Amino acid sequence: MTITDPMLPDNSAIRWDATRFGLLPLLSETAEELEQAGEALIPTLLDALLEPQHFVVAHVLLTRITGIRYETFPTWNGLSIELRADGEVHIDAEQRHELYRRWQSYFQTKPETNRLPP
Repeated sequence: MTITDPMLPDNSAIRWDATRFGLLPLLSETAEELEQAGEALIPTLLDALLEPQHFVVAHVLLTRITGIRYETFPTWNGLSIELRADGEVHIDAEQRHELYRRWQSYFQTKPETNRLPP
């Protein structure tokens, strides 16, 4: 699968909800199906972290596939999300570079840790 593969959904495949436990990503059916590919999808997801239209779905799927521990507030595993009063969600695409760096560091650490490195 490549980033241009239509099977890799864009960031709109993730909806966000605020709960008393923190931020909660709600995956589209397509994103949930991709999650079932498991570790085989990791190289594609790492590449997708650099794409503004894919980095959110890539980050959420990487988090779920790896099973790492993560915080849900004030960020969701390091992803800053602004939930506005009108229901709009704003996620700054510039943070994709930092997320990419952190995921690269995670996969280069042996043995892998149970959290994303800072």
